[in-house]
Amino acid sequence: MLTEATKIAVIPAYNPDSKLKGVVSSLKLYGYKVIVVNDGSGREYEPFFEKTEADKIIAHAENLGKGSAIKTGLNYVRENFAEPYVVVTVDADGQHETGNVLNVTRAAAENPGTLVIGSRRLGKDAPFRSKSGNFITRKVLHALTPVTVYDTQSGLRAFDSTLTDLMCEIKGERYEYEMQVLIELTKRGIPIKEVCINALYIGKNTTSHFRTWYDAQRIYRVIFKNAGKLSNK
Repeated sequence: MLTEATKIAVIPAYNPDSKLKGVVSSLKLYGYKVIVVNDGSGREYEPFFEKTEADKIIAHAENLGKGSAIKTGLNYVRENFAEPYVVVTVDADGQHETGNVLNVTRAAAENPGTLVIGSRRLGKDAPFRSKSGNFITRKVLHALTPVTVYDTQSGLRAFDSTLTDLMCEIKGERYEYEMQVLIELTKRGIPIKEVCINALYIGKNTTSHFRTWYDAQRIYRVIFKNAGKLSNK
């Protein structure tokens, strides 16, 4: 399927830096159609978008959150691309190496109807915030629901065109959207596959826009809200 399907990268971007251009250029070299969503970045960030070779740049008038940006990109994809295609979501800050993106895309093409996640095994070099947050969230999720995903917070995810409509319908505006996806797919019996990737942190992940207290609250609210509905313990 990989040789026949169009490869599409959706990149949600909020206040990016010069690494965005490199991310887009690298993906273009490997034949991806690249959709960048400017999620309400300030005017001073416009040059970083203008310098990219993205096939399409969509701008939100204000910051709506990562989940909203992803769904904006996916809505554009389903309205402008014919099936079959494979979509991969990629972070704008260069954390996802191109080789990992290719591996996740390939796995999604080979497993139609499956969400494929680039799963990090966070070692001693990972920032404490990322390591501890992922560990705690994984433990809580596994304790309260049947979701068995190891890397619950990876933004590198791919799926084929049969799942696009569902991905657009799932609720969530910010980082909690990615958790809601895991829960909703598990609820529907849709397979989730993890592909191991190496974790790359640039400057101790200081470019992340994840707000530890605010965004974590939203994520845990999703878990606890759905725990009783999903639990098979």
